[in-house]
Amino acid sequence: MIPKIKLDTESIRYIGLFETLSGAHVKDCIINDGSITFVVEEGHAGIAIGRNGYNIQQLQKILSKKIEIIEYSKDPIKFITNLFRPAKMKNIYISEKSDGEKVIHVQPITDRGLVRSKLKKAKEFLLRYYGIDKIIMH
Repeated sequence: MIPKIKLDTESIRYIGLFETLSGAHVKDCIINDGSITFVVEEGHAGIAIGRNGYNIQQLQKILSKKIEIIEYSKDPIKFITNLFRPAKMKNIYISEKSDGEKVIHVQPITDRGLVRSKLKKAKEFLLRYYGIDKIIMH
């Protein structure tokens, strides 16, 4: 069963600010020490980023935090592709163990370091949206 997403007050405030600034529809927000990751609705990444990254730059100035935008997709493979962008992937697939546990496998062609650095965040999002709690990089 996929857990329901619960947002705290701080996340809701950041989402409201970002939606007002950009006009994009935000689905989720994860706050880390020096950064905030916004997950925007499918098709809203361009609106969220703004011309020449204007919306991101403005929000980074206001909040003094690094901002990352990820475009949501109902398809977990497409979502993972979006999350690891700009890294190019050779292969992404889902396998299921005999006990029913689902595992996402990623095989990057470029930027292995970038992919490795985003694995923890990827696991968090996969569990939140798709009930998948394991990701393996080949």
